[in-house]
Amino acid sequence: MKRVFIIPDPFNKETWSDESVEDVCEYLKQQFAAFPKNTRIYHNQIAVKNDVTPTDERSIKHLQSLDGDFYVVIYPSELLTIIYWAVLIVTAAFSVYTYMTMPKPQVSAPQSANNDLASRQNQARLGGRIPEIFGQLRAVPDLIAAPMTYYDANNKEIEECLMLCTRGYVQVHDIKDDQTNVNDIPDMAVSVYDPHTSIIGAPIYQVGASFTEAPSFSIKSKSINGQTLSVPNDQKIESAELYFQFPGLIKTASSSINLDELFDTNDSIGIYGAEFLNKDIFIAADTTFTANKGLIVISSTDIASVNNYKEINLSGALIKVRTEVAPVPPETEPTYIDTLYDLSGRYKVSSIIKNPLSGRFAYTITLEDALSVNPKWEYIDKSYTDVVGIVFTGNTGSINLNGTYIVESVTSNEIKLINPDLLNSDWAKVNFLPGQNTQGQALVIRLDKLNNSWVGWYSLDLENTEELVFNLFYQNGLFYQDSKGGVWEESMTVQVEYQYINSSNQPAGQIYSQQFTITNSSKSPFGTTRRIHLNTPGRVRFRIARTTPTKNDKTQDLTKIKDVYAVSKSKVLNYGDVTIVRSKTLGTEGALSLKERKLNMLVTRKLPANGTGALVPTKSAAQALIYLALDSKNGRRSTYEIDTSQILAVEQEVNSYFGSTKASEFSYTLDDNNLSFEEIAGMIASASFCETYRLGSKLRLKFEKPQSNAVLLFNHRNKVPKSEKRSYSNRVDKGHDGIELEYTSPVDDARIKYSIPENGSARNPMSIKTTGIRTDEQAKTRAWREWNKLLFKRITCQFDALDESNLLARNDKIMVADNTLLGTEDGEVNAVEGLTLTLSQNVEFSQNQLKKIYLQMANGSVDMIDCRAGPMTNQVVLVRPPVDSLVVGSDRYLKTTYQIVKSADAVKSAFLVAEMSPSGKMTNSVKAVNYDDRYYLHDHNFF
Repeated sequence: MKRVFIIPDPFNKETWSDESVEDVCEYLKQQFAAFPKNTRIYHNQIAVKNDVTPTDERSIKHLQSLDGDFYVVIYPSELLTIIYWAVLIVTAAFSVYTYMTMPKPQVSAPQSANNDLASRQNQARLGGRIPEIFGQLRAVPDLIAAPMTYYDANNKEIEECLMLCTRGYVQVHDIKDDQTNVNDIPDMAVSVYDPHTSIIGAPIYQVGASFTEAPSFSIKSKSINGQTLSVPNDQKIESAELYFQFPGLIKTASSSINLDELFDTNDSIGIYGAEFLNKDIFIAADTTFTANKGLIVISSTDIASVNNYKEINLSGALIKVRTEVAPVPPETEPTYIDTLYDLSGRYKVSSIIKNPLSGRFAYTITLEDALSVNPKWEYIDKSYTDVVGIVFTGNTGSINLNGTYIVESVTSNEIKLINPDLLNSDWAKVNFLPGQNTQGQALVIRLDKLNNSWVGWYSLDLENTEELVFNLFYQNGLFYQDSKGGVWEESMTVQVEYQYINSSNQPAGQIYSQQFTITNSSKSPFGTTRRIHLNTPGRVRFRIARTTPTKNDKTQDLTKIKDVYAVSKSKVLNYGDVTIVRSKTLGTEGALSLKERKLNMLVTRKLPANGTGALVPTKSAAQALIYLALDSKNGRRSTYEIDTSQILAVEQEVNSYFGSTKASEFSYTLDDNNLSFEEIAGMIASASFCETYRLGSKLRLKFEKPQSNAVLLFNHRNKVPKSEKRSYSNRVDKGHDGIELEYTSPVDDARIKYSIPENGSARNPMSIKTTGIRTDEQAKTRAWREWNKLLFKRITCQFDALDESNLLARNDKIMVADNTLLGTEDGEVNAVEGLTLTLSQNVEFSQNQLKKIYLQMANGSVDMIDCRAGPMTNQVVLVRPPVDSLVVGSDRYLKTTYQIVKSADAVKSAFLVAEMSPSGKMTNSVKAVNYDDRYYLHDHNFF
C-alpha cells in the first residue's frame, strides 16, 4: 500500500488528509476532476530532488512504480520556499498529540443525517463514508438507491426504499417516520436485516408485511417534471350539414364546405357529436331495492323499448338499514343502529320488464353481478324504498359513431375512412337506416384533425433496463359529466414509443410502440402506473403522447406525467457487513401527512466484548475505542498494540469517580472519510473525559481528574535555554462571560445547547460543539469544567523541552521551574548519601526553613519531598526517602533532575499540558497552563 497526503492549504493542517491506496494516479483522478494548478507531487519527503510530478506517459508510469509516501502539495499563487514546506511537513509528522485533538476537517461528501440534524431526512450520500454508529442514537438510514414510487391497482401511491443503517450490527428499539411510529401508519412495512444476511430472508426487526422479492434498482428520468400530455385534436369543422353514409363515408350536401381543404389522405380524424336515435333517459323515482339484488322503479315516465337499455346509473341511492343489537344484561330491551349505505354506481342490466299501473309504470330491473360493482349490496337483506336518480343508458338501438379513424381518401364533399367498422361496430347499423345514411338527423357534427404531441425523446441511462415504469397523474380526476349532472366513466389513451441505445450512445434498431387506456369515473385526483417489460434488457430512450382528443367541455381528462423510471431487479441480496433497512409506504392519509421522508430508528451498536468476545449492545466509549483500534478498516492494530486491560480499568476508574456509567458513554456516527484513527480515538476519549496516549507500542487511556502527583519535572536541565515564556492574566480569556456547549439530546437526538449561566445571560460565551456526548450529565459536567478552566487559568507557560517530553500527553500534570527569573533553584542531583542529596547548584535557605524538592523519577513520575538545608550550600536533607532510586552516575546519559520551591509556592509550579508539537529533531514545544483543583469543582453536581 502507498500513502498519499493531500495538502490543499499548507498553512492550515485542518485541510490536510491522507489515505492508503493501491494506485496513486487512480486515487488522484477520483479526488480531482482536473489536476489543480500550482500542484507538485513529492516522494517520501518534500524536496526539489524528490519532485515526481508527471509530465508525460513515461513519468506517469514511473510514478505508479514507486512505493512509500507521496505528498500532493497545492501551492498558493505566490510560491514560498521549498525549505519552508519541508520544515512544515517534518513538524506535522511529529505533531502527534495536536493531530489527535485537532477539529474535524471540511467534508466534501454529504454528512450523515445522524450528525446533520438540521436536515434529518433519508438521502443518498454518493462517495461518502459508510456510516458507522457507536453507542445509542436515533439513526437516519442512508438511501442505497433512489426511492421508487408507483401506483397499485387501487391507485394508491406506494414508495419503496432500500437503505443502509450502519456498518456492523445493531439492536433496534423502535422505528419512526419523522415523529410517527411506523406501527401507527396504515399498511407501512419496514424490515431490518443483520449484516451478511439475505434481504429477502428473516429480518431482525419487522413491522407490517414481509419482503419476499429482490428490490428494484431504478433510475428516474430527470427530464420528466410533471409535463402535461397535450390534447392532439385540432378542430376543423363543426356543422349540421355533415352526415354519415354506409360503408364508412363522411359526406356533406353543402357547397360551402370543401372537405379536401381540411383533411388529407392518411390523416387521423376525430368524430364528435355523432350519437343518433335513442338517447339516455334520466328519471327520479321511488325505487325499491330488493334482497335478490334487483330494483322496482315506479314512475310516470313511459320509456319506449325499455328492454333495449343494457345499463343503468344510480345516483343518490342512500339506503338506511336498521340493525338490531341484542341487550346486554341487566338490560332486557334490544337497541337499534341505523346505518346509511350508498348503492350508487353504474350497473349492467340483464332484463327490464315494464308493467303499467294506474297512471304510472312499474319497471322491474334485474342487475348483473351487483355485488362486484358495489359490495354494500350485501347489507340489503330485505326490501328498502327511497327516491333515487336513474339514468337508462347503453341502448342497443342507438348508433354512436364517435371515435378516431384514418382517412383513406378525400374529395370536396366526401371523406372515405379505412375500415371504420373494425374500430366501431355501430357503423354496421348505418346499413339498416333509410338510404343507408344518417341524413335528416338534426345533429351538429364536429370533425377534428388529430396530431400526437410527443413528450420526448428522453434517454434512460441504466444498463440492462428490464422494465419501463410510467406514473401518470390526473389532478382533476377522469370523468364525463352529462347535462343533468350525472358522472360517467371516461377513457383516455396514451402511446409510448421506445428504442434501444447502442454502445456508441446512438439510437439503434426499430422503434417499439405500446398503448395504454386509462378508464375512471373519479372527480378526485388520482394516479396510475403503466409498465412495459422489455424483451431484451438494455439502455433505451422513450417518448410519450396522448392519442385521445378532448371530446368536449364536459370531459375532464387532464393528464400529467409524474415519473418515468428505468428499472431492473437487483442481483444483490447480501450487502456484507452492513445493516440494511427496507421500507414500503402506502400513500394513505396517515402517510401523506408526513411532509418528508424521515425514517429513523433508535438503535444501539453491538460490539465484540473487549474487542474479541461475543456481540453485545453497548454505549461504552472504551469498547468503541478497542473495537476501532482492532478494526481492519480503521485502526488496523493488533491485540498486542492495544492495552485492553488498562483501557477497561480506566473506564472503571471514570465510572467510579463520577458514580455513573453515563460518564463513559460515546454515541456518535462516524461518517467522514477524512478522519484518521488518531482523530477518532481522540473524539472517543474526549467524550469520556480522557485522553489517548501510547506507552511503548500500546494504545492506552488517561483519565483527566484532579492529580496529586506530577508526571514530569522541567527545569533548566531539560529545557532549551532562553525558550521559556510566561504570561500572566487576571482576566478571563477573550472576555468570555459564559459557556454555550452543544450536544445531542438523549430524548429526540436534536442538537441542543447548555449554557452557563443557565439563564442564558452571557453575551460573549465560549462556543463548544461536542461529538459523541448524548447525556445531560456528560454535557453539563464538560461545560462546567471548561468554564472553571476559563475562570481559574491565570498563567500560561511555553517552552521547548528535550526529548523526554515525548512521554507527555495532553492534560498531564507537570512541574515547571520558572527559568524566566534569576535565582531559580533547579538542576541535577550529583550524589546521594542517605537522605542527603548533593546538587549541581547552590540552594539558599533561611533559618529552619522547609522547602519542597521535586525529583524526576526514572519511571516518569515526579516525587515531591520536604527538605531542609544540608551541611554544604549545594546539599539538602530529605525528610523521607524518595519513592525510587535516583540516577546520579557520571556514566549515565541523563541524571535525576530537581526543582526546589518554597512550600507556599509549590502550587505555582504545577501546570497542565495544553498543547505539544515538535519544534526540532530532539525537542518539543510545550504549552501549559497553571494547574488548579478547582477546574473539577462541579464534577459531582450532575451524576
